[in-house]
Amino acid sequence: MALVKLNINGKEITAEAGKTVLDAALENGIEIPHLCFDERLEVYAGCGLCIVEIEGQPKIARACATPVSNGLVVRSDTEKVKEARNNVLNLLVSQHIGDCKPPCTLNCPANTDVQGYVGLVANGQYLESLKLIKEKLPLPACIGRVCPHPCEKACRRQHVEDPVSIACIKTFAADYDLNSGSPYIPKLKPATGKKVAVVGAGPAGLSAAYYLLADGHQVDIFEAMPKPGGMLRYGIPEYRLPKNVVDAEVAIIEEMGANINYGVKVGEDMSLEYLKDKYDAVFLGIGAWKSSPMRCEGEDTPGVLGGIDFLIKVAENKPVKVGRKVIVVGGGNTAMDVARTSIRLGAEEVRVVYRRSEEQMPAEEIEIKEAKEEGIIFSFLSAPSLVLSDGEKVTGLKCEKMVLGEKDASGRQSPVPTGEFVEFEADTIVAAIGQEVDCGKINVGQGRKKNIVINEGTFETNIKGVFAGGDAATGPKIAIDAIAQGGRAAGVISSYLAGEMIPYKNLPLVYTEVTDEDYVDEERLPRVPHRTVEAEVRKHNFQPILPTMTEEEVLREGKRCLECGCKDYFECQLVNYIKKYEVDTEKYHATNEKKFKETDHPFISQNVDKCILCGLCVRTCSEVVGASALGLVERGNETFVAPAFQQELKATSCISCGQCIDVCPTGAWLDRRENMKEIPLNLSQTKSVCSYCSVGCEVVYEHKDNMVYLASSKENEIPACGKGKFGIEHINNKNRLLQPKVKVKGVHEPVALDTAIYETAKRLRNIQNMYGDDQIAFVVSPKLTNEEFKYIKAVGDELNSKYKGSFTVDSESGIEYVLGRNQSTITAEELDNADLIISAGQLYEHHPAAGMKLRRLSNTKKIISASTIKTKLDIFAEKAGVTEYEVFFTRVLKALVDNGVIKKESINRYENGEELIKVLDKIEVLPEAAKVAEAFKKARKPIIVADENTVPKAALKVLADITVLVGNDKRPHRGLIVLKAKSNSQGAWNIGFRTPGEEIKKALLNNELKGLVVIGEDVLGNIPELKKAIDNLKAFAVFDIMENETTAKADYLLPLCSIAESNGTIVSADGTVRNVVQAIKPLTGMSNLEMFAKLAGLLNAVYKEDPKDEAKIKLYVPSLNSREKEYQVFDTVEKAYLAKLKENCVKAV
Repeated sequence: MALVKLNINGKEITAEAGKTVLDAALENGIEIPHLCFDERLEVYAGCGLCIVEIEGQPKIARACATPVSNGLVVRSDTEKVKEARNNVLNLLVSQHIGDCKPPCTLNCPANTDVQGYVGLVANGQYLESLKLIKEKLPLPACIGRVCPHPCEKACRRQHVEDPVSIACIKTFAADYDLNSGSPYIPKLKPATGKKVAVVGAGPAGLSAAYYLLADGHQVDIFEAMPKPGGMLRYGIPEYRLPKNVVDAEVAIIEEMGANINYGVKVGEDMSLEYLKDKYDAVFLGIGAWKSSPMRCEGEDTPGVLGGIDFLIKVAENKPVKVGRKVIVVGGGNTAMDVARTSIRLGAEEVRVVYRRSEEQMPAEEIEIKEAKEEGIIFSFLSAPSLVLSDGEKVTGLKCEKMVLGEKDASGRQSPVPTGEFVEFEADTIVAAIGQEVDCGKINVGQGRKKNIVINEGTFETNIKGVFAGGDAATGPKIAIDAIAQGGRAAGVISSYLAGEMIPYKNLPLVYTEVTDEDYVDEERLPRVPHRTVEAEVRKHNFQPILPTMTEEEVLREGKRCLECGCKDYFECQLVNYIKKYEVDTEKYHATNEKKFKETDHPFISQNVDKCILCGLCVRTCSEVVGASALGLVERGNETFVAPAFQQELKATSCISCGQCIDVCPTGAWLDRRENMKEIPLNLSQTKSVCSYCSVGCEVVYEHKDNMVYLASSKENEIPACGKGKFGIEHINNKNRLLQPKVKVKGVHEPVALDTAIYETAKRLRNIQNMYGDDQIAFVVSPKLTNEEFKYIKAVGDELNSKYKGSFTVDSESGIEYVLGRNQSTITAEELDNADLIISAGQLYEHHPAAGMKLRRLSNTKKIISASTIKTKLDIFAEKAGVTEYEVFFTRVLKALVDNGVIKKESINRYENGEELIKVLDKIEVLPEAAKVAEAFKKARKPIIVADENTVPKAALKVLADITVLVGNDKRPHRGLIVLKAKSNSQGAWNIGFRTPGEEIKKALLNNELKGLVVIGEDVLGNIPELKKAIDNLKAFAVFDIMENETTAKADYLLPLCSIAESNGTIVSADGTVRNVVQAIKPLTGMSNLEMFAKLAGLLNAVYKEDPKDEAKIKLYVPSLNSREKEYQVFDTVEKAYLAKLKENCVKAV
């Protein structure tokens, strides 16, 4: 094809003539934004994002619809283009209803991925949850215990009953890690050689240090106090936050490489200037340690303390004489800490004085409630006016009574003096009304309230290279605020050290308001109650008052999450463009009426509110899949995607392939999973191969640690079908067989895997010793890898067993009878070069990926569908009338002789040639067969593709006859492909598992066997009449993933791993060897390969390759009496998938 040269964004490139500008850009690594383009589809030009300016053309053009030409000069980044593109994005956002991120995350000052880590805990992935938390929060065990959890205030579960206990779930994940014996330490980036000084080992400083260390910098921390933690240690009582928890989390930061210098007060012991000169950057996280005054007469009287000063003394275990009566002034959490600490120090009466009402108290409701339970008295609407004394020390506090007046700037009603006073007795008064920043002698720019002034986006102070964050910059806030600032400042500092300071930005994303009415149908699930220690017990000591949730409690609580945020966040292309082009999602917030209605499909979920009408799903369903199950309904602004006539998806021609999900750029189509929380995660991806049929489709497993969340085939020209995409439920199924079992007195008991393997080996050898050869049969699922098959064959050979096969192997011979080998003559890739393809059987139904490929090829090639019953292939192929396969293809063979394609003399050259001619002479050629033969004659490169599941072996042999006699058995781009039942049916046959299931069944029924090993097939579920024969065996060992009727009868039951847990190879139906790549570690603790290797090793079994098949041609003589083939599924996993599909869908494969 001719090549043209063009220039895109200043880059000179070459492209094929006929390509579009967008094609050329993508092929050359030049990004042009787009949302509706797919190279497999006809150009749609619907989203309008790929707009470009072309030199010499006055109007903006769409790159996806503009063909390349010589000398074309294209710009996708001009101001005109950017403005137009932003207008397009504004329009798309204004029609996109949903939540990019959940409200809990948005309300968390650190924007921790709450939905993610709560979901991971609910899925039992505690360490992964901890890792996700630590991406934003390095002190989760501390914060989980003390945070007032603003995330819970935004939790939408409160529209149903109560918010999720997010803080408790976080604490569980953190404690799980700390108690593991090897706490998680993030992988550090390579050392940069840069040094950063962090002033303050409080929340902000420790957070900054954690992320700076993770970025590869050297960090020295300078702390004025003798121990780390800042206010976490000195400002929060032990009963709320045990200091060993603080120490444990700080120890991790030290393990990462932080060097903490205690007792060093910057500004006195060393100057800021010294640090600036010695280090490449400085972060000031000095906190707000100065107690705010009450501003009333007499507050300098001995016996009046500041709230922070009081808590510090208690934390350091210094003498604090509170006396009998204590008054605490203030209404925040610090006031509650002081009051409750005073009770624990022995005060007989503790009174909290607050100038507003209880409803206006900033303290957490739970803190107030628990303080009351501990006997603390509250005097509301009381403002201190005079500290009473006897001239030497405090004796009481005079307060003026207040009433509530007009609302102030905070939205609360202001307290108004009444002129009426009341006096309270006191031995100690603690003013817990606030904190202030005290920079001391640190020479840095300060604001009106003495806090350090910083640039909002960069955290940089007035001194270059000196940054600040936390309470020192913002004034006193909650700890998670300081941690968030420390982490964000660390990111900016790293960019500064790399040479270009990149400010922190927190762009608003798409968000939707909800009401109680949106959750009227949601199931009520009560919140797990807190097991707080009883007041009469807890108030006499400083022991923790709230135990960490148990595993059972945290799993139950985690499952209450409503999963509000978009589950496709990490895959959503629209949100990436929103962030890149800084779209104002608040200004262009969608106001459309919600149309969301959940589908009833078992695997596919649709949310039309997220749809941007790119049309990818509709076009892919039609042009790639060939199902045409979807369409655009209504017109104008009312348009939406739905099945034809707005039917339920399950009632359409949908084949459940999930391609609508894989191509959707906005999460309007999503996978539906039953056995796990569906959460947005940045998943690892592993390319492997599908474990179902023999086409050999590539599948990408998307996983987190030991859990497979999704499977996809987005990059494939022809996608995998629904089995490959959705047939993964078994991998992490809660009912999966993970523990080996042995039958004791008729009951299965757990046993160690090594023991089960050892006893199985011993029992099998004993049978051979006692009863001789050929007494043990081996039944395997053709879904195992070649490497696994070799060990099993070695065992069978060592025990001298002739019974090595599968119930998927027919008793009648197939194409090997004719070709001398049971293997397709060409590869599936060669279909692209054919000019005629004849499909035999229910190919689309049993091998949808192959059907989709033929759908694509039907645009340029002639496709003939030869099936005895209706098939989806008939929609785009020429249908041949077939009533019986062997008879029909024999007539085609006769017609090929009659029309001269096959010469009789060439038939006579082969064994059985004369007999074949005699049969053909008696055959009458009917029009349907003649039509197929005529198409075959006209074709230069004809290929036959047959489905072994539905085409009888006799008919396959006739097809092999045709292939040989036209000379296509050894020619490229012509020949025969037989699609077999399972992913590695070809590999199993090649290695030697050829005994038909019918032969093994007969041997069992005739009591000719003493032992049976079944691997991955539910034989008894399909053939219940064998149950009695099984009872007569001396040994019955079963290996499987799920329990079934066959495993129930096993003497030894051993767990199999899925293909996602395996490494090795399989051979697809066309003879291509494909790699199986392990995505997750074996959940059983041992891979199949290791297990079978151990079994073989115990029996001293060594794999020996059988002699290769002699490729001798022998023609098949049709008997013309073959019966329709009944396809049976023996595989437990596939049975479950198909059962679920048929149970839920009207039209199922």
